[in-house]
Amino acid sequence: MKQELVEDVPKFSVQERDSRWSKVRNLMAEAHLDAIFVPPNTGLWDHFQANVRYLTGIGGNCSQAACVFPLTGEVTAITSPDVHRDFWLQRQDWVTDIRPIDTGWGYTQMSIDRLRELGLDRGRIGVTGLAGNTRFPEGVTSAGILDGLIRALPAAEIFDANLLMEQARFVKSKEELAFLRKAEELVEASVDVLLREAHPGVPENVVYARMLADMVERGGEVPTMILWSAGWPQPPSAQYMPSLRPLQSGDIISVEAEARWAGYIAQNTQPVFLGRAPDIYKKLFHRQQEAIECCYEALRPGATVGQISNIIAAMSDERFRCSLIMHGRGLGDDAPISIYKPRDATMRDWRIEANATFIVKPMIQTNDGNKRLYWGDTVVVGEHGAERLGQRAAELIEIL
Repeated sequence: MKQELVEDVPKFSVQERDSRWSKVRNLMAEAHLDAIFVPPNTGLWDHFQANVRYLTGIGGNCSQAACVFPLTGEVTAITSPDVHRDFWLQRQDWVTDIRPIDTGWGYTQMSIDRLRELGLDRGRIGVTGLAGNTRFPEGVTSAGILDGLIRALPAAEIFDANLLMEQARFVKSKEELAFLRKAEELVEASVDVLLREAHPGVPENVVYARMLADMVERGGEVPTMILWSAGWPQPPSAQYMPSLRPLQSGDIISVEAEARWAGYIAQNTQPVFLGRAPDIYKKLFHRQQEAIECCYEALRPGATVGQISNIIAAMSDERFRCSLIMHGRGLGDDAPISIYKPRDATMRDWRIEANATFIVKPMIQTNDGNKRLYWGDTVVVGEHGAERLGQRAAELIEIL
């Protein structure tokens, strides 16, 4: 009897796999690609492993994996040597050709070997992460990986497949939406932990640790992002890491918390005051909620990110500066993105589609920039606007 190595692991159906693979292969056929090579990269809280996980179901906790995804033929996952393939075979049932690397035999070489097996020495090969990534338009695939591929397959044609994969992952299936809703449950529970634990005298890192622990106890994955800032006057930015500083009465705490369910990420952004919020922040929050409603109304199929950004920018006046923070949510580093405004023409002109998912959190600032506030939740696009995945009331929280 085969040993059971894992239990109750959330996984997608084979029907979901077939649907994804068909979608990607149709896009590959349009681009005349024979295969896509997805190199390993566990950066940005594992967000850069999104394409590998989307195609194979393999990943989590910075597990390095690469993927060779052919237009026709068996899909191959290339994994790190410290995780036995039997674990991956039990954590997913999409891919059986799993090849752990051994000492001195890297991901690129094993991927090259697989491409040669497929007869693609002269093929048209897409590589993800070369350029145009959502947060790193310069690309996240190393020069060494690309150089090794070009040297080994000099007759092959190499293309950037990053945008192709972003397009494939943009619209979510029913199963993906169910996983995102589960992630939303976890992140909202972590906000409950924040409100229970954040009191004057409690160190910042203790509150942060208990939020993270709660996610893991409920089945969430690490690493996951919790952008944290706390203090008074308002800190100039998020700190990423909490300090050992005890919280003080009067502090403003701003948290962008994410939770991951089988890799799928939901985010909640919440401002909290230890004590009464000054009136100016109540006014900021009121305007921010007006901006949220405008975003939800505008997030319909056919709209563009640039149009929504312009709607929010037009809410600026002599008191407040309003700007759009909104980006895709899914397996990580999801397009499109607007941080105050769209990054480039591709992001500006990106058309919204039904069942795409976003974190929407417009930023409202005083015109001198000294005071700012934002709140946000993960939403799914419907025919008549955005629907929140979360259940918590949108509120400026005061812990008295």
